[in-house]
Amino acid sequence: MRFRIFKDIKRAFRSTGDRYPGAVRPLAQQTPRPYYYLGDNRALTQLTDGHFIYVDTRDETISPHLVARGYWEVWIRKVVTTLISEGDHVVDVGANLGYYTLALAAIVGPKGSVTALEANPRLASLLHQTVTFNGYGPRVKVLQQAASNEDGMLRFSLSAANAGGGHIFAFEQALGPKTEIVEVQSVKLDSLPLQQPKLIRIDAEGSEALILLGAERLLARPDIVVCMEWDVLQMSCRSDVSSLIDWLTGLSFRFWRITPQASLEEVQPQSLPDLPTCDVVLSRLPPLA
Repeated sequence: MRFRIFKDIKRAFRSTGDRYPGAVRPLAQQTPRPYYYLGDNRALTQLTDGHFIYVDTRDETISPHLVARGYWEVWIRKVVTTLISEGDHVVDVGANLGYYTLALAAIVGPKGSVTALEANPRLASLLHQTVTFNGYGPRVKVLQQAASNEDGMLRFSLSAANAGGGHIFAFEQALGPKTEIVEVQSVKLDSLPLQQPKLIRIDAEGSEALILLGAERLLARPDIVVCMEWDVLQMSCRSDVSSLIDWLTGLSFRFWRITPQASLEEVQPQSLPDLPTCDVVLSRLPPLA
């Protein structure tokens, strides 16, 4: 395979705001790592943790960071990986290229499992290749499906230039003029033959409420922990956020915000509607106790 410089690598060094807070930036070292262009807008690169990951070279969001820096959202990853142990079973919804899937698979080990759902056909294919390349095939199951509150088919918006923005259809050209809309299979998490998961990780660009509604049986487990993106504006396009909070509170869940310092800060339910975009952890007990 011939080494090539990633044509969009310069994008990775644009201002990234709080996506890379100074408090956690030293966790990833800026050292040279392998990169191989494989054709068909596909490349293989190595992360700072040693895993290899396939990326789409057309992507202008996540892939450039994985190539240039070798990491993504390290403060969230640090917290997520403390929520599970060897032998646990995990569900990764909106797995994308597999950055979190790899980290989760490494921790649960051969006695645990990761079920990774990614609705975008292109990303699901790359994810499957990544899982296989890293030798995690026996413990990771990749499903090219969109988790939701119903089993069936639905419309899904995606963009080659915005791999991180794929989502259940909300309106036309949501990802710009090159938005593609495809039909994908939808599934309730409760419909899947899962092994008593300890953690459900969700990054679904506003569909989090629908996914949780399709996981009522799983959420009834007393020790279940959920880590999900919390974006009130996005979620409001598909659900009533106040009703979601009331429902989760009624299930005895408490809420913690993942801070840029990779710590957990408890948030009271009444403050959630005004919470800026972040990732939150839902648990009935302090998750890091």
